[in-house]
Amino acid sequence: MIELRQICKSIEGNQILDNLSLTFKDKEMVCIIGTIGCGKSTLLRCIHGLVQPDSGEILFPSGEVPRIGMIPQHFNLFPHLNVLQNLTLAPMKVLGMPASEAKELAMEHLRAVGLAHRSHKFPRELSIGQQQRVAIARCLVMNPQIILLDEPLSALDPIATGEVMDVLRKLKKEKTLIMVSHKLEAVVELADRVVFLDKGQLCEEGTVDEVIGHPTKEATKHYLSHKKDLHYKIKSSDFDRPELNSRIENYCNRYGLGSQAFHFTQLAVEEALNLIPLDKGVKLILSKAEHEVRMTLDISAENTGVSYIDESTCKDDLSLSLLLGLCDVLEERVIGDQRVLHMELNKESLLK
Repeated sequence: MIELRQICKSIEGNQILDNLSLTFKDKEMVCIIGTIGCGKSTLLRCIHGLVQPDSGEILFPSGEVPRIGMIPQHFNLFPHLNVLQNLTLAPMKVLGMPASEAKELAMEHLRAVGLAHRSHKFPRELSIGQQQRVAIARCLVMNPQIILLDEPLSALDPIATGEVMDVLRKLKKEKTLIMVSHKLEAVVELADRVVFLDKGQLCEEGTVDEVIGHPTKEATKHYLSHKKDLHYKIKSSDFDRPELNSRIENYCNRYGLGSQAFHFTQLAVEEALNLIPLDKGVKLILSKAEHEVRMTLDISAENTGVSYIDESTCKDDLSLSLLLGLCDVLEERVIGDQRVLHMELNKESLLK
């Protein structure tokens, strides 16, 4: 077990960790989430000992400092060494292990992550996902009791993500894992406990259902809404439409929706944007209901006093007609100085 008491850490005058207290239990998987700059990676470095807190205590109630391994976000594999050499270096240099024994141990862990056949390849010859699994194996050869993972799924494609997730599922049965991640799908599947940091402080912690399913703090709710929904800003009429379409497709894929749902949603967005002046900036939010195939689309722009969906004032009669057919609900809302076009897409069409 690890206990953090009132940890504070500043870097170049910026308060990164602010009076942070946390406890990590043996063989528990804790996932740490939060916005960029909230102190997640610094917290891992403090636990590992790479960074010393300015104040506070890190305690090990068992009386012994456990073996702690860390897998950094960018792997830090030695480019001039092959996979096997990357894994055997530390056991031989740090533990004084004979080369033959270190090699046998390294191959055992490479087999565990499915990469024994790549043992003589160099990092540049591996995919990003394979490099990540090598980094995990390199950590495991030192037999850590606690493993710290800094964004282990960052920048991985879906296939590589699945391969690394398989490794993490096995590890959580054997080790204490503390993982920083922005991928909520992985957090929901893997975490025994979730910690949400905000501005270097503990904002909320609990089970997946408590923190992600039913958050109580406004900062947590705000963060999760941006992670669960697609937020997109348009600054002019010549915005990057292919990029927006790609974002919509990725969003639909995230929830396992088919190509029909993507094309249907893309069409609804296209027709809605034909009704709204884009020159003063527009904000688009695409949301999916939690437990059913139901999607809502909200597009907000400066309120000029002109209705988007009134037949006498709308910019494009054809787009309005098409949008009425695409939506179960189509309405306008005025919120402050913004006029919001709110749409609930036809559920049956999304399911086709």
